Amino acid sequence: MIKRLRVNANGMFVGTLAMNHDGEVAFQYSEEWLKNGFSLNPIKLPLINEVFIATSPYFRGLFGVFADSLPDSYGELLLDRFLRQKGIDLASLSPLDRLAYVGSRGMGILEYVPDYSEEFRLTSYDFDYLQKECDALLDAKEVEDIRSLYALGGSSGGARPKSLIRYENEDWIVKFSAKFDPKNIGDLEYKTMSLAKKAGISVPEIRLVTSSSGNRYFLIKRFDRDNKKKIHMITAAALLECDFRAPALDYVDLLKLTRVLTADDADVIEMFRRMVFNVLAGNQDDHAKNFAFLYDEADKKYRLAPAYDITPSKTFYGEHTTSVNGKGKDIGDAEMLVVAEKSRIPRKTAESIIASIKKVLK
Repeated sequence: MIKRLRVNANGMFVGTLAMNHDGEVAFQYSEEWLKNGFSLNPIKLPLINEVFIATSPYFRGLFGVFADSLPDSYGELLLDRFLRQKGIDLASLSPLDRLAYVGSRGMGILEYVPDYSEEFRLTSYDFDYLQKECDALLDAKEVEDIRSLYALGGSSGGARPKSLIRYENEDWIVKFSAKFDPKNIGDLEYKTMSLAKKAGISVPEIRLVTSSSGNRYFLIKRFDRDNKKKIHMITAAALLECDFRAPALDYVDLLKLTRVLTADDADVIEMFRRMVFNVLAGNQDDHAKNFAFLYDEADKKYRLAPAYDITPSKTFYGEHTTSVNGKGKDIGDAEMLVVAEKSRIPRKTAESIIASIKKVLK
């Protein structure tokens, strides 16, 4: 069991993660990072020379910003299957062990040493083959090449199967269907993201790729990479250290977080626009990990990341995971306008956004 991890970022020593005698995880910034770096989480980990102890119950005993590096749902299933095949007892793994298996292959800027991650073995990508391998994994069947599947997707977040790939010499994510998805899930996500862009929402570059067999796969360009340089990314769940698997936020909170973190009216209005789109498009899976922020090292400030994981979807309880002024369903213009008012967005601006998104979706 690993008791100590070095955290790096783009060749710099960020700090050290360590487990104390009580099994708690502690973190301290390095002297190098204190002089030249930035706060990984301005709310929970200010850039000061102090030993921080993680206390949130939602992130395997880690701080949220490091838990963002870990896979969840599909990626965790894939990692666990890979480790079992290597004969590793999952019960013996500490949170630091799991970060070591992410190593240098996680989302965002952070890397962990020792690095137990696997090298890529595939030189070309047959999306139909990868879909078949994902289906086998989800059906608890034998996977032909678990090592390559893990190397491509073992650090991915979200519930749906996906792989992190180099496509046309750039970094992309390709998404596959899960058993509960409609057969045209790729088309559906591509269409919804295209509508979001038309509605004025910032979205990454997207593609819909047709395989030789005629199946279509949704690709989204990674916004945590810039010409192979890694960019720090942190989710709203990690910033606030709240449980993204349960209704934990209201859009009033989310817009306030955006204003406090970015100090940018445009980002606040952008977050309001995403709320309106999610409500009107029926995306109830708007949990706290589906909103993220990027650190701009040139401007030395956080900015709202492009939108992602936007598809019409229902929760099992039939309500938005992030509420709108306290309401999870039957949300109308009145509730959205109250959020605008509480977020210091002019009423005319909010009404114009609501009207324009209704027009796009119509």
